[in-house]
Amino acid sequence: MNISKKTENGTVTFSPEGWLDTVSSPELGDMVDAVTEASSLVLDFDKVEYMSSAGLRQVIATHKKAKALDASFAVINVCPTVMSIFRMTSIDRKLDIRAKVD
Repeated sequence: MNISKKTENGTVTFSPEGWLDTVSSPELGDMVDAVTEASSLVLDFDKVEYMSSAGLRQVIATHKKAKALDASFAVINVCPTVMSIFRMTSIDRKLDIRAKVD
């Protein structure tokens, strides 16, 4: 999996590509853990095709990191397949999860 990171005006955006699963989640986790300050953490799921339970745990861990930094948090550009996982687990009711707009 390729994960890009962009920092702009205090917002740190991570953009993973492909599958967010047991193989790729630790890499994203390491990148998120390395952030020492931010006003906002964003996961841009524009190129995420699938997310396993390990990926879901990493989303929650990233939200916790944002809280620890006193930063806002959002998951944006979520495809319908991944959005259904957020809805089944009701995470979309607790976190700022935004569907992809075509």
